This record gives sequence, structure tokens and C-alpha cells, in this order.
Amino acid sequence: MIKIIGMTMVLASSTLIGYILSLKYSLRWRTLRSLISSLNILMTEITYGKITLSEAFMKVSKISNLSVKQLFISTSEILNSNKGYTAGEAWEIAIKKMKDINLNEEDIEILKSFGNGLGNSDIYNQENNYKLTVELLKKQLIDAEESSKKNEKMYKNLGLLVGIAIIIIFI
Repeated sequence: MIKIIGMTMVLASSTLIGYILSLKYSLRWRTLRSLISSLNILMTEITYGKITLSEAFMKVSKISNLSVKQLFISTSEILNSNKGYTAGEAWEIAIKKMKDINLNEEDIEILKSFGNGLGNSDIYNQENNYKLTVELLKKQLIDAEESSKKNEKMYKNLGLLVGIAIIIIFI
């Protein structure tokens, strides 16, 4: 009886580990999709709303998905702190604060480069900066989707198969 319970626990835990490992791929895809949407809203707010950057970031944070909401809130708070940070510096500090953003290094570099051009030029150049960043993030989104399709299934199956292999070794 104890042997059956042990085998069930091994199988369940290895399958769960496989599902947890596969989750990071779908979370990256969802985060990128949310970022693209939020950046489009930010571009609209700045281009047509004629409000300050800190107000635009706060407004976007209220609409954003939970996974990227904190990035926009932090940027707005840093800009409002009156410590003399530029918009680009505030954006980079906010990115560094984010611990569970579910993005890879390439994605983060794209966001940092977006911050470098943030608030440094007129609206026309800002709009070009947004468009470039969104296009780069869309490419990353396609990559994340392909990676998700390929690796999610593999990790789920691998977790199950490793559990079965451990059970067979113990029998």
C-alpha cells in the first residue's frame, strides 16, 4: 500500500514539475502580448492626450494586465518622486525593480532601448520609438509563441515520462 502511495506521489510531483516548467513559456507570451497592448495605449495617451509622461504611465497602469501593471506604476512613481530622473532613467529603474516579469534578456533589452528614447524628443520621434519597440516586441511575441508551442508540450510530457521512469526503476 505504501509503495503505491509513493509511486503516485512520485508520478504526481514529476508531472507537476513538468507543468510548472512549461508554464514559463506561456507566461512570457502573455506578458509580451500585454506589453504590446499597454505600449500602444501609452503611445495614444502621449500623442493625443497631451498629458505628462507620469500621468500617462499611471493611466496605462490602470488599464494594463497585472503582469505589466507594476512596471507602469513604478515608472510613474519614480517620475513623480522629484529626484530629477529623466523618463528613460525612471523606465530603466522600474524594469530593474521588476522581479517576476517573465521575459528573457532580449525582451528586457528591447524595453531598455525603448526607455533610452523616452521623453528625449518631439512627439513624432516618440511615435517612431514606440512603433519600433512594438514591432520588435511583436517579433519576440512570434518567437515566444513558437517556443511555447514546442516546449510546453515537451516539458509536460517529459515530467510525466520521468515520473514513470522513476517508478519503473523502483519496481
